[in-house]
Amino acid sequence: MPFAVPDTPRFQSWSIVFTLSCVCVASHASQTIDTDVSKWVLTAICVSLVLSFCGVVSYMTILEKFQGRNESVTASLLVIFWAASLPFIMDPSNNIAITANNFAIVNANLYFFSWAAFGYSLLIFTQVALEIAAKPNGKIAKWFGLLVSSIIVVASSSQYGNVSCPSEVDGLSTCGRNSYAISVGALGLVIPAIVLVLTMVKKMAAKLEFAISFLMFLLYIFAVGLVTFGDGPAIKSVSNLYFSTWVGFALSLMLTFDCFKGLMEPETEKVVEEDNEDFEVASTPVIEDFNEVETR
Repeated sequence: MPFAVPDTPRFQSWSIVFTLSCVCVASHASQTIDTDVSKWVLTAICVSLVLSFCGVVSYMTILEKFQGRNESVTASLLVIFWAASLPFIMDPSNNIAITANNFAIVNANLYFFSWAAFGYSLLIFTQVALEIAAKPNGKIAKWFGLLVSSIIVVASSSQYGNVSCPSEVDGLSTCGRNSYAISVGALGLVIPAIVLVLTMVKKMAAKLEFAISFLMFLLYIFAVGLVTFGDGPAIKSVSNLYFSTWVGFALSLMLTFDCFKGLMEPETEKVVEEDNEDFEVASTPVIEDFNEVETR
């Protein structure tokens, strides 16, 4: 069986997911939490460890057979198991990575490395899906990331509201700011999903995509200001709401720049083509009478 280390970005992603999964397994195994939820989390992390190991080995041995459908199935299972385990890892009531006391992080390695593993799993899945669909669009991964971060925003802010907020909300208090985070997360869940569907079926207009990305950018500007500054709910402790809000802001900003660049590129190409045509017309001499030239 041939053995080689491929120099490809996706092989590096599989290797990173495997390394992150190893850290997560070691971090969670070091805790003394004997509950059914804890056992399920450990099982899911171990499965992701096995799947990522299979991805690494397959890239080094049976690359041609693995790429395509087999890799897409493996990446899908990897995303599913991480998506199924993260809510339990991040639930403060389980005291696995976050404690219910002020939502403080009690297992930093599991907290950060599990999010990183989930992110790289999504990256692998998105890249494989784009290759299979033969639609090389770099913005799809950013829209998908914005969708995921918005899901985390709405889930975290809803959880904060159930635990810390009274039934009545007054003005721009902490609970009022938290309500805005829920609204932005809900919009960030629906709008990117619509954009992804329209992009996949090739019905997304460039101007419409720019307008939507700019709208999401404006929403997340206010979300960052209200949620992570002053009396914002994410300022009480560094938690999922804090990180996901900033990630959503960064992704919406990058999407706005990408869409604006996509709008300007056709105009730039048109101007360059017109300049080239004018140059060719002006620099090409026209000789109408060869006999007159010979006489002179």
